[in-house]
Order: sequence, then structure tokens, then C-alpha cells
Amino acid sequence: MKLTKAYLFVCALMLIISMPAAAVPYETYTYDYWNNPVPSPHAYVPARVVYGQELGISNFRSPQDIFALDDQIYIADSGNNRIVHVNRDWEVIRIIDGFENAGTTDRFKNPRGIHVTETGDIYVADRDNNRIVILDGDLQLKQIITSPAEIDPELFTSDFRFRPDKIGVDQYGTIYVISAGVYDGIMEFDLYGNFQGFVGAPKVYPTLADYIWRLIGTKAQRDRMRLFLPVEHSNLDIDHRGFIYATATGGEIGEAEKVRRINTAGLDRLMRIPTSPPIGDFPDVTTSVFVDVISRENDIFSVLDRTNGRIFTYSPAGHLLYAFGAIGEVQGAFSNPAAMTELDNHLLVVDAIKNTITVFAPTEYQQLIHQAIDFYASGNYDQATACWHQVLELNANYDLAYTGIGNALLMQGDYAGAMANYKLANDRENYSEAFRYYRKQVTEKYFGVYMFIAAALIIYILFFATSKKSEQSVAEAKAEQAAAYEKVLQWESMKKRPLKVQLLRIKHGLHFALKLIVSPIQGFWDLKYEKRGNLPTAMVLLALLIISYLVNYQYSGFIFNTRDPRTLNIVSESISILVPIIMWAAINWSLTTLMNGKGSFKEILIATSYSFTPLILVLVPLTIISNYLTMDEGTFYYLVLSIALVWSLMLMFFGTMVTHEYSLPATIGVTILILVGVGITLFILLLFVDIVLQLFAFFGEVYREFVFRL
Repeated sequence: MKLTKAYLFVCALMLIISMPAAAVPYETYTYDYWNNPVPSPHAYVPARVVYGQELGISNFRSPQDIFALDDQIYIADSGNNRIVHVNRDWEVIRIIDGFENAGTTDRFKNPRGIHVTETGDIYVADRDNNRIVILDGDLQLKQIITSPAEIDPELFTSDFRFRPDKIGVDQYGTIYVISAGVYDGIMEFDLYGNFQGFVGAPKVYPTLADYIWRLIGTKAQRDRMRLFLPVEHSNLDIDHRGFIYATATGGEIGEAEKVRRINTAGLDRLMRIPTSPPIGDFPDVTTSVFVDVISRENDIFSVLDRTNGRIFTYSPAGHLLYAFGAIGEVQGAFSNPAAMTELDNHLLVVDAIKNTITVFAPTEYQQLIHQAIDFYASGNYDQATACWHQVLELNANYDLAYTGIGNALLMQGDYAGAMANYKLANDRENYSEAFRYYRKQVTEKYFGVYMFIAAALIIYILFFATSKKSEQSVAEAKAEQAAAYEKVLQWESMKKRPLKVQLLRIKHGLHFALKLIVSPIQGFWDLKYEKRGNLPTAMVLLALLIISYLVNYQYSGFIFNTRDPRTLNIVSESISILVPIIMWAAINWSLTTLMNGKGSFKEILIATSYSFTPLILVLVPLTIISNYLTMDEGTFYYLVLSIALVWSLMLMFFGTMVTHEYSLPATIGVTILILVGVGITLFILLLFVDIVLQLFAFFGEVYREFVFRL
């Protein structure tokens, strides 16, 4: 009997423990360096769903905003034209649906924004009354701000309407208002309600289609397009230092500017990671639409995504800490999330369709992440490292934990350890900083050894290497080279050529490639008419190009290699090089045959292969050097790589001109036609592959249906 009771108790305990995980209707995740979603433990779990009726009042109706301060919660219950004030235990303190104004009761009409100051003053964006209402803690009217167009009509268009949607107040009493239909930025009012202008107008990024329509459109159409599609702010929050966090939607706004951190001068000071900006879900997954943002401790901020019902939280540096939430009918999911706030590390989210407020409680995982950031911000690096290690015990795939440990080790002077952790986190920017210090440390330690080796090499080159050079005139050298080449030609006439002759031909062909790149006109002439090159050498050059590319792909310095080395496929990468080259040669031959070109397919392929010599020469040395450069020195890396690429393209151009005996204008025209032909061929090829894959999928479905039917 006791054993049965114990068994039942354990089962009940397991059921209780498993309930929270089972009740969570969403996944929590982050993104890795390559923007792939990575599952993680839950940062927040639904703790409660609040309905108006359970508070002893009528149900909420399309609530649009929520604000929390000092254990007090204010809800803009827009559809009911009221502000609901409750405490942290969700006990109703008062319903604010009106106030005394000049001896009469004045009422709100669709209040959509709420802000409460430390002194207890209540700021209400009373949208349909076209005003801002300011009440003190006793609900006595302090001020009403109406449309600034009534005072300064010349600052606004004739159709301007003041419809305040969201409101925020900084520590100096400056009021910031988002008005519906205003695209010039956030409206700023001083302490006395005087309009001061607009701040933080989002930058518009017109598309290529916009520019084209402006070029080809009529005057009337251009007049209607004087302004590109505008951008409107959706919400704002002001942190303790006066920075305005603002979200924007609509228009041709840059993806990375959907959330910004604006200073008093209207400049965006939000830190972003170029490869992973704070845009919510990435567009290839789904496009996020931010409707609210809240600033949190240590410059952490969270944004609310209406499209997917998710909350994204970012670090001060712009790293995604965690993302969670979902659209759905179950508790803990949303139908139309409209606003959110934070109270004691709990998140409160308003749903404008469900007419609810969902309370999310933090987990140990979330608390450890925030504690680690807090410890680091306060200079307690050992405690921060300990917290990050605990985070890794819960989630070994959490890149930011490795970055956090690397940051702490960097501040403590352990540069090698910091580099190792930054590499695990794929944090190239911080890795570069740690590597710069580490390289300096190693250089200072072994400076004497390096100088001794350098001096020994210089002495060897000056006094020993030069003495071993034979004194031979240029004419004698050319004569020997010509004799050797004639010997090769004689060997070529033999029916049975030994392998040694083939290797010697390739050797001379490779040696000639070095001369061709510095004298392309004469070089390509000799390549074709003097037979200084050959097809086996061309194949060797293509093989060397592929090998050099693969070495660069896999072994470039961590800072400059943004590819995932785990995804290297030698066959596909080799094909990606060979197919365009063969396609260039084939289309080149096809077109030039119709345009009196003098080159054969073989000659075109040989000339094209020789053109890639500059890339072959620099790829492997650059790969080695890239392992010893910092990010700031990457200009040298990319400059040399660009020069080699441009050099190779120029050689392809001159090779086409000499091989076909074209003039310069004719070569330019033919090159353009070849490029167009390559583009069309690639399009047709991809279309063909897609059709074939669809046919395979169709026949596969038919086969499976046939098998299942049987």
C-alpha cells in the first residue's frame, strides 16, 4: 500500500513538473551566424491570462496600450474609452474614463496611448478627441495639448489632422507623440505643451522600380510620386537616459531600421550586427511587423511582432537573446498583439482581438542571461563568466554565451581564451579585437627571434643566393629557351610521346602563363599563333584554379571566412567554377563564329584558362596571410583579391580580342553579347532543372499513390 502511494505521488509530481512545458504553445529560439533558427530553452512561460470580467469590471474591448510603473499597471482600454488602473495583484484601483474640465465632465474617446511619470502624472493620447490629456495623480486636469496646426498652420499641410496614437515623456518633461498619418517623424512638445518639431524621421529607401517609374512616367505621374511611399512610426519607449526607442512600419524602410534608438538630435544610435540586425524573423522565413518596443535594464530591449505574435529581445550590442511567442487560440498565444510592458521582469502583452492581457514569467534560463549581462556591465567579469557557463549547461548551442565569456576573458587579458570563445560564437568582430592584442603580445614576446631570422634571411639572399647565380647573358638565355622549345616541338612530332615530354610541355606552358599576364597582347598572340600554350596546360590551370578556390573556401582566416565550412561540397563547388567557364567558352565560340571570329573552341578555352593565372597566383598566399590579419587590415586582403579578379577579367577581354582578331569596339560589343548569352543560358538551364525536379516529384507522388492504393 505504501509503495502504491509512493508511486502515485511520484507520478503526480512528474505530471506537475511537466505541465508548464506542455502548456507552452510556442518554441523559443535564437538565430546562428548564418541566420538559421536554433531552438533554445524557454525564456518566458505563460503565467496568467487576464480578462476584464475577472477583475470585476466589464471585459476589455480592443485595448491598445499598457504601461507599468512602481507596481502599478495602466491599460488603455480603447474600445471602452477608459483607462484601467490596477495594482500588481490585478486588483482594480480605479477606472479613468473622464475628468473635470471647466466644471463639466470631459470623457476620453478612443484613448490609444498611456504614459505615467515618476510623479504620478498621467499622459493620455486621446486619439478621436484629437488631443493629449495630462492629469495629475488625483485625476485633476493639468493640461490639454491640441493640434499644433492651430497655432502654427504654416508648418503643416492643409489636410493635417492631429490624432495622437502613442505617447512618451522623458525625465525632463519633454513629450514625444506618434500621430496617426504623420510621416515626418515623432512629434516633440516641450514641458509646456509647445510644439518643437519632428525628430527621428525614418529614412526611406526607394526601390529600383521607383526610380524607373520616375524616369519613364509622365509629368502628372511624377507629381503624384513627389514623395516615395512614406514610413510611419508604430510605437515608442523612452529609457532612463532619454533615448527614444521607436518602431516603424510601412513604406520603403530599410529592414535594419524597423527599430531605432534615437537621441535628442534625432540620430539613430542603436547598435546593430551587420549580418544579423534586429529585424525579428528573417525575410526568408517571414517578415516581422513591430508594433511595440520596451527598453529594459542595461540597454536590453524587446520588440513585439504583430505578424507572428512573437517577442524578440536583444542585447545592447544587438545580439538576439531569445525569441518566443505564437499566433493561436490557446492560452499563451495571440490573435493580435498590440502592446507590451515589463513589471518585475515579467512581460505583460495586450491582445486587441482576444481582449486579454497575457502575463509571461521568466525562467531560470532568462534570469541567468540577464544576470550575466548585468554582471558584465558592472565590471564583475568572474560572476558574468560563471553565469554564462550556467547558461551553456542549459543550452550548449547558445552563441551569445561564448561571446559573453570571451568578453570577460578579453577584459581580464586572456586573449587566447577570448579568441577561442569568440570563434565558438562565430563573433568575428570581437575575435579580431582579441587577435589584435594576442598578435601584439606574441610579437613583443618573440621580437628578438623574429629579427634574428629576418636578418639571417637577408644575409643569405645578399651574400649566398646571389653568388650561386650563373652569369649568363639575356641573349644566351633566350637562345637556350628557344632551343629547348624547338626540342619540345620535335618531340611532339613523334607518334609515341613519353610522359616526360607531356610534363615538359606542361612545364613550359605554365612558365609561359607567367609571361602572358604581364604582356597580354603579345602573350595571347604567341599563345595562338606560336603555339606557346596547349590544352593539357589549360586543364592544369583550371585544376589549379579549383584547388586554390577550395583552399581559400576552407582555410581562409576565421575573420574573413564567413562561409560555413561544414557545408563544403567539393563536387558542387568545382562545378560552380567549371560550368561558367565552359559556358563562356561555348557561347563565345557560338557567337563569334557568326561574327567572323578567328578562334576555335579549343583556342578560346585555352585563352580563358590562361586568363585566370592572376587568381591562381594570389588565392593560396592570400589564404595564408588572411590568418594573420585583423578585420581593420582586411582592406589589404580584399584589395589584392579585387586586383587579381579584375586582372583576370581584363585578360579574358584581351584574350577574346586577340584570339578572334577583333578591334577594341568590336570586342566590347561581343563581350556584352556573350554576357547576355550566359545570363539567358543560365536562366534556361535553371528553368529546365526546375521542370525536371517537378517532374520527378510528380512521378514520385504517382508512384507512391499507386503503391498505397495497392
